[in-house]
Amino acid sequence: MSTSRPLYGGAITASVPANYVDASDLRQVPDTQEVFLAPDSDLSYIVEVLELVKDEQSEHDLDKAARFHFSSLAHDNSALSSTVSSVSTPSAAPKPSGPGLPIVQGPTVLTGTQTVSKFNRPASEADTVLIQLALWRIPQRDADVTLCVNFPVRMGETGEERSADEARRVFEEAVRSFEIRDFGLFAGGEAA
Repeated sequence: MSTSRPLYGGAITASVPANYVDASDLRQVPDTQEVFLAPDSDLSYIVEVLELVKDEQSEHDLDKAARFHFSSLAHDNSALSSTVSSVSTPSAAPKPSGPGLPIVQGPTVLTGTQTVSKFNRPASEADTVLIQLALWRIPQRDADVTLCVNFPVRMGETGEERSADEARRVFEEAVRSFEIRDFGLFAGGEAA
């Protein structure tokens, strides 16, 4: 069962399964991230506030921006390989969030896999990780917000294939419930 959780002191809310553990209770988490971990699997759920990406002509292209964030994640994960299987951009024009509030573009949703070798295991024992990434963009605040659910669908050590049904359900519910409530969270751009 999922519940709406306040993120960044309530500036953002999103649905997170009630039994997921706040990673900041276990380890240091950057101020720009909210990280939750499934208690019974290797699923991780990460929301991150980032500077609006302008590299590789992604400033005005949500597809390219989502791909940039996916590539950045692959770099951070020291992925041996990464593949984008689909990107879906919003079909409707962005709507203002409310009177006097910045426009939020998105979500753009990307699904892909990355091959990641953890715990100093050889490449032959690398995990195949399903990456589901949603991107919201707030151009007036020079901000991108990503929500990412990561789940190993093939364990390299054993070769075990695992169902990603829970990861997909958690991601879809999080994207559907995602809401920015306080634009003061975003320091860049013009003030509203």
